[in-house]
Amino acid sequence: MPGESPAADPGPAEPESSQTSPAPQPPAAPALPPPPTAASRSPLGLDREGLLEVLGGSVIALIALFSSYDHITIAGHRVALQQQWGVWLIAASLALVVIDSQLATRSRSREKARLDREEYRFNREQYRFHRTTYEADRERYRAAERAERQRQAAALTNRCALLSGRLQLDPSTANRDRFRAFLALMAAATGGVD
Repeated sequence: MPGESPAADPGPAEPESSQTSPAPQPPAAPALPPPPTAASRSPLGLDREGLLEVLGGSVIALIALFSSYDHITIAGHRVALQQQWGVWLIAASLALVVIDSQLATRSRSREKARLDREEYRFNREQYRFHRTTYEADRERYRAAERAERQRQAAALTNRCALLSGRLQLDPSTANRDRFRAFLALMAAATGGVD
């Protein structure tokens, strides 16, 4: 025991395991984060914002189609328009809205994928750091266990030498009984090896 001098009277010994507290367990290893996954898209290849943009463009195209403008006025001059030209212009503008939405969706998707990769790399570095810390903690824990076992073995060796010396200097019945009790305890601790 720490703080106990080897010259103190040991008396009948109790097992060492009942005198020590349970050893602390090493921390659990951290888990590696999952890799980033691809985002889901609509059949047109659009995300939610892209679908809203196409929906808004379609509503504007329908308003333009059903409002039937047959002329425009520029600087006080009236210019006549044929209705057939308006339908084709509306269809072309709707196609441009869809293409623009797809390009914007791809741009957002690339940016999100880049951010996900950066986050994954950061998490992977964090994992490596925590793993290294865990390994160091585990090694310190094992070293502390080895040191404790060595300390206990040295204490038993000192106790054995003390009892043996007392028995040789004073072969009284009390010293002989203490030495026999200690040897019986050691035999029980080592599994009865003679």
